[in-house]
Amino acid sequence: MADNNVGPAAPIVSVRSGRNRLAQEDRELQAAKRERKRKNPADHGAGDGGRGDEGAARGGGHDDIADNVSVLGIPGEEMTVNVRRALDTLLAEINRLRTDLSRAKGHEAYLEQQADIDRVLQVMRRRAFMTRLALAVRRVEEEQVEFSFLYIQITNAAAVRGEFGHGALESLMVQAATVLREGTEPGDVVGSLENFDFGLILPGTPSAQGAAKAARLVAMLGGRSFAWQGQTLNVQARIGEAVISAGDASEQVVQRAKDHMTAQG
Repeated sequence: MADNNVGPAAPIVSVRSGRNRLAQEDRELQAAKRERKRKNPADHGAGDGGRGDEGAARGGGHDDIADNVSVLGIPGEEMTVNVRRALDTLLAEINRLRTDLSRAKGHEAYLEQQADIDRVLQVMRRRAFMTRLALAVRRVEEEQVEFSFLYIQITNAAAVRGEFGHGALESLMVQAATVLREGTEPGDVVGSLENFDFGLILPGTPSAQGAAKAARLVAMLGGRSFAWQGQTLNVQARIGEAVISAGDASEQVVQRAKDHMTAQG
């Protein structure tokens, strides 16, 4: 009888042969995967395009290393788990060194900038300022733009030093430098010159505008005062103006502006 062939241990081939065949193919596929993993441990944990638990635990997995293998020229058969881990460590160290180098370069640029800036007055030191003035001359030559230069002299500096000492002189010069920084626009360059003098580079400023700015700065400087040992001291200044021309030397520009200041009395 047909019923004698059906029981718990018998395959149900007579009823659902299609599903039985699919189950058999699935078992064969799983067996093939296990055999492939046994022969190639480097692929352990990788599915059909997946990463596996080990790669997911590291955050980047083998895909990150695979992007670099073609660059490093390492054959796929040599990419064991240990090699991948070593490459992970190596790449992390390279990234750390790059970060350290970037920070070092940034700090070096900061130190160079600090060397160009007067710590007390917070304006460019004379040497750096004269270099910027030479660059302004070059821009006038190459770009055909107008530049003006102002020579600012603090006329009561010597008197303040003689009567109240170096501390008062320093405060006076700080006040003057602050006014000049506040009275400039983006792109203008303020620097210290010899003795108690300042220079101001005005890019893209024709002579008429330079003269108007000089008059405005004189008024601003004259209106600045500060307290010193119970007394009120004022900033007194005069300004000369010059146009920067093609072929000028930096010292020539400064001298022309200084001569203009002297001629005004």
